[in-house]
Amino acid sequence: MKNCSIVLVRPMGPANIGSVARVMMNTGFDDLVLVDPVPHLCDEAYAMACNASAILLGARVFATIDDAVGDSALVIGATRRTGKVRDPHITLAEAVEEIARFAAAGRVSVLFGREDRGLSNEELARCDMLFHIPAHEANPSLNLSHAVFALCHALFTATGAAPGRTIRPAPRRETEAFYEHLERVLRRLGYGAKGGSHLPAAIMRNMRRLLGRTGLTLKEVRMLRGILTQIEKRTAEGDRLPE
Repeated sequence: MKNCSIVLVRPMGPANIGSVARVMMNTGFDDLVLVDPVPHLCDEAYAMACNASAILLGARVFATIDDAVGDSALVIGATRRTGKVRDPHITLAEAVEEIARFAAAGRVSVLFGREDRGLSNEELARCDMLFHIPAHEANPSLNLSHAVFALCHALFTATGAAPGRTIRPAPRRETEAFYEHLERVLRRLGYGAKGGSHLPAAIMRNMRRLLGRTGLTLKEVRMLRGILTQIEKRTAEGDRLPE
């Protein structure tokens, strides 16, 4: 739990921020991260935080998601809706297992969106995995603090149940550099160019989800970038690649 950050992306209400601090303390979490929040150090937030004022005061504030998750081995986002850019997403139980597995060796950031519409498609694209919290179909949208509690409590009760992760994932800055390199090479090769302007972005989104689930090590990232560099050199020299 010490390696798990609860990240609220552009939260709209200080009361909810205070409530999240309280449920985090209830379940043993203490790293609250806020991305472009409303003013949150106020009486309304302190009243809802109750005995968790220290978590509220210690919240780390960032301007962007990339800044907030820079040291994370895994970034996983909560989403209620499904759709082209929101699949595949895993269940809460599966998310708990993956978070516990990755957090044994590195930092995990769990992203929750705005109270009224959650995380945007662009924000979800920064995630390695997506998960959803089941709720009754008559009213499936959870209050922000309730959603955080569902996740934190599930992790709290599962502590020690998930196998430890012995392989240390690559730092976030290394995986981001790899994805940028991969996208550059794919564009150079013209891969997906005939499928419309949306296809390259969809390809990269799927690659992030695919490789994000594996937890690439630094050695693996460097190996893949070495392959990409060789492709760049061969295409620059005009060599015909082997059949």
